[in-house]
Formats: sequence, structure tokens, C-alpha cells
Amino acid sequence: MKRWIGAALALAAGCGGVSKQELDAVKAELIANDARTAAALKSELTGIDQKYVTVQQIENRVGKQLEELAKLTKELQELKKELVDRVNVANANVLKSLEFEERLMADRLAQLRLMIEELKKKPGQ
Repeated sequence: MKRWIGAALALAAGCGGVSKQELDAVKAELIANDARTAAALKSELTGIDQKYVTVQQIENRVGKQLEELAKLTKELQELKKELVDRVNVANANVLKSLEFEERLMADRLAQLRLMIEELKKKPGQ
């Protein structure tokens, strides 16, 4: 390539000994080299464009997934609150039930003590 450019510059500077055919050959080679370079650059740009489109598609998918994740997180927080509320109600009901059973047992124990005291007071039995 540098040789052809050198030859073209030498011809342009007025150096003799270069024929029209050689000049046309250098010109054709330069044009062909420009065409190859342009084609390579277009190919590279096409590849970059395709990669950019792919990156945009991935970005869109990730964005949608993040939105879905945020929505699911919100739903999960609501379900968690609902579950905590239900557990608190269940715990309160269990405590009430246990307190009620404790009172019943205390009453029954008091009745049994009274019966034992009465039995102790009766003579001969």
C-alpha cells in the first residue's frame, strides 16, 4: 500500500518513468483498497449495530424483570403483613383460650379442695 502511495506521489511530483497503465493500476489498487476498507468498516459497524440492538433488548428484558420483581416484592410485603396480622390474631385467641382453661382448672381445683375438706369433716367415713 505504501509503495503504491509512494509511486502516486512520485508521479504527482513530476517524476518520469511511470506509464498511464501503471498510474491506472495504482489508482485501481487504491480504489479497491478503499472499497475493502469501507466494506470492512461497514461490516464492523453492522456488527456493532447488532450488538447494540442485542444490548437494548437485554436492557429492556432486565427492566421488565426489575419491574416484575418490584411488583412481586410489594405483593410479598402485603402478604407478610397479612400473615403477621393473622398470626397475631391466632396468638391472641390461643392466649384467651389458655386463660379460659386456666380459670376452669382453678375453679375445678377449688371445688375439689372443698370436697376434700368436707370429706375430712365427716366423721366415720
